[in-house]
Amino acid sequence: MNGISPLDLVVIVTAIAVGAFIKGATGGGLPQVAIPVMAPFLGVEHAVVLMAIPGIASNAWLVRTHRAEAHHTRDLPSLVGTSIVGAVIGTVALKSLDGRALSAALIVVIVAYIVIVLVHPGFHLPPGLTRVTSPPVGLLAGGLQGSTGISGPLLTTYLHGFQLPPRAYVFSLAALFCVGAVVQTVTLAAVGLYTETRFIESLLTLLPIALFLPAGSWSAKRLSPATFQRVTLVLVGASAISLLHDVLSGTS
Repeated sequence: MNGISPLDLVVIVTAIAVGAFIKGATGGGLPQVAIPVMAPFLGVEHAVVLMAIPGIASNAWLVRTHRAEAHHTRDLPSLVGTSIVGAVIGTVALKSLDGRALSAALIVVIVAYIVIVLVHPGFHLPPGLTRVTSPPVGLLAGGLQGSTGISGPLLTTYLHGFQLPPRAYVFSLAALFCVGAVVQTVTLAAVGLYTETRFIESLLTLLPIALFLPAGSWSAKRLSPATFQRVTLVLVGASAISLLHDVLSGTS
């Protein structure tokens, strides 16, 4: 990571570790924490590219860990299918957008995430409704994943309305994120956004993830996920302010 000071590198690695810990506990949180923190140092595009391969690895691990819960999920095939299409569209759009536009889009996603977590009323979505709404939600989530690397705010809120058992909820999120990350990684490579350096950097991010993802999963059995949500909100909120400063100053 050229031009990154040792202190900056510590901040980035810490964000990845915290995000991995939260993801292990709740099924989401890695990109929401890592990408906003990395983006001011590396640029949004670079951060999105770096987190694609870790997205495959971390979500595949969670899918395998919670695979016994697959029969408790709902509408997963339609969500997965349409998210694949959306991820391709969003990833192709990533290359054509400039840094400030990507930062602005990411700020919107972050603010939406914060508002949803703070104001979410905990509504229940009946099966008859979700059969109709799942395809467009999957398409939009895939587009967000491809263009910003963050589809969690939409998917976590939508699946929360299903009122699934906790482990089935984590399995559903991980399955959707894993498929989106695979499509995103392949598309990123196809459009030329992966360089040898970025590929190596992406693999290196797996080191803190390998340590903290299992730790988060283990801790979820003993600590309230609400604690992890509060940490996420603080880190993501601070990163959104930093990104907003970059957009307004034209440094993105």
